[in-house]
This record gives sequence, structure tokens and C-alpha cells, in this order.
Amino acid sequence: MRTVGSAKRTTAKLASSVMCTLLLILLTTAGAAAQNVLAKIPIPASSATGQVAVSRVLNRVYVSAGFSSGGTLTVIDGKTLTVLTTISNGNGVNVDVKNDNFWTGNFTGGQVLTYSGSTNTQISANTVGFCPGETAFDGLHRRFWVGAQCGAGNDPIFVFNADTFALIAGPIETGGTMGPIIVNPINGKLYVESGGVSKEVDPNTFAVTPTGFGTVLAVDSHKSKVFATSGNNLQIINAANDSVGKTVPLSYTPGSQIGVNNALRHIYLLNPAANKIEVRGIFREVQGPLVATWPLGAGNTPQGIVADSVRGRVYVVVNNSGSYSVWAIEDLTSARQWGWGIGNGGGE
Repeated sequence: MRTVGSAKRTTAKLASSVMCTLLLILLTTAGAAAQNVLAKIPIPASSATGQVAVSRVLNRVYVSAGFSSGGTLTVIDGKTLTVLTTISNGNGVNVDVKNDNFWTGNFTGGQVLTYSGSTNTQISANTVGFCPGETAFDGLHRRFWVGAQCGAGNDPIFVFNADTFALIAGPIETGGTMGPIIVNPINGKLYVESGGVSKEVDPNTFAVTPTGFGTVLAVDSHKSKVFATSGNNLQIINAANDSVGKTVPLSYTPGSQIGVNNALRHIYLLNPAANKIEVRGIFREVQGPLVATWPLGAGNTPQGIVADSVRGRVYVVVNNSGSYSVWAIEDLTSARQWGWGIGNGGGE
């Protein structure tokens, strides 16, 4: 016959066993990867050096050439994670989230091209001369900005009506060799790196002036922030007044693109020297703390990135000894952190 003391000892042993099992599960879970590589999609080298964009409605990814002749634009189906088509003479890319059109340039052809996102067929061509190859979309003011090279050291910007495709202004001289362009989501001004200097273009007068901070690579419309890099620093800038609110020192020189996920409240920085992606938080006061580091493995150098905030994915252009692919990565980082989703479901 079992005594009360024996029953208590048995209960204690069971509780201890359960706790050990739970601890083992938690330790196993904590050690699991914070990202899940869904696919590695091969793309031509001619589509791998420029902008990367995503249509969250059509669930498609666009990967383009940079400022280079013979460039192409590859369209990837986000559902099947396979290449739908590769378009010749596509330099730079961005998506009109209202009309589902995507815009690009054909560089030495001197044209700005608009394609239907539903059919991947060309619906407009604007001849501007020069060598267009960088794009930026202003959804608030329904504008497309296009940057071009071949300006003899004074490369121009052009502005188009996103609905009628009509030219609004340009060529707007920037005083140097064209680099990345990004639209401020609050006031519609354009940030451009020209001649290695960060500048801004007034959306009304189209005057070009220096910004005083680093190269702008991304924006967060939810918190009205702009993200720039300056040397080995990440700068978090107030989009309303262009003041640098936070400078985050980095242990590396970041790549030329930043991905933003407004739902998870993450930004993604490229660390090409170490073959890694760095995930930083933009929740609450948007201070950019380190959340996670994703190693891509030896020889896998990241050089382009875009985030799909609807599906919690990141698409990374990876170079492995001249062979290029787009990695579709599911971001599971915040799913393992208690309290991250407090508030509106967006990490706040």
C-alpha cells in the first residue's frame, strides 16, 4: 500500500521530469535558426547588380541590372519561387503599388519603360536620352523618379506622372555621377547620391542641395524615418525635418541596399565582407538595436535585398563566385522573442 509520502515523492519526480523535458524543448527551440531559406532561385548575372523590388499584391519579385549595358530584369513568382520571365534591357526597377506597374530604364537606349505587372508586357516608353537605370516611386504624389548616367559628370534626374506616364520635369542636373535614389514618404522629396555626396531634390522647385548626412538607402513610412549609411555607421533620420536622430556604429561597411519590414519592425543590412545579413529593430523609438545575424555561408556574398512585409520574407541577391541567385528567406526572428508583438501586432 502506497503512503502519502510515497505519493508526494512520485508527484515530485513527475514534475521534475516534466520540467526537464520542457527545458530541453526550450533549449532546442532557442538553438534553432531564426531564418528559413525557402528557395535559392538562379538568375542571370545581367540581372544581379541593380535594384530589387517586390509587388506585395501580385506576390512577385523584380531583380534588375544596375548602370551597365546589356542589363536584364528578371521577374520571380513569389508563390512558386521560380523565374517567370527575364526582360532584356532592364536597368533599375520599382513598383507602382496602386496600378501594379513596374518601371525600369534601358540604359544606353535612353528610354524609361513601364510594364504591366500582371502580364509583364511593356505599356509605355519615354525617350529621355542619357542612360536611365535607377528608379523611385512616390505613391503619395503619384510620381516616378528616374536617375540616369551618361551626363558627363553631371548626371540627371527625371520625374514622371505615374498614371499618365507624362514627363513632369527633367533633366534635373545633380552635379555628379548618379547613385542610389530614394523618395521621402512624408514630403515627396528625392534623396540621391551624386558624385559620392548625399543630396536632395525639392519636389516643387526641383532644386538640388546637399543633405549633410550619408547615403539614403531606405525609408520607413510608418514611423516617418529615413535610413542612411555613412562609412561604418547606420543613420536613422527624421523624415519630417531631415535631422539625424540616431547614429548606430557598425563593425563593418554595409552594402548599398537596406530592406525594411514595417510589419515585423525589422530592417536588414548587408554585410558583404562577412557573408551575412544583419537584422536590426525599428520598433518603438526606432533605435536600430541588433536583433539577429544571419550567416549565408562561405562564398555567398549578399549584394541586393528587399523585404515582403505581407509574407514575412526577405529576398536577397547572392553572388557566389560569379553565379547569382535570389534567396527567399522567411524571417522567424521575432517569433521566438516573447513580448515583441505587444501592441498593434507590428512589433510595438
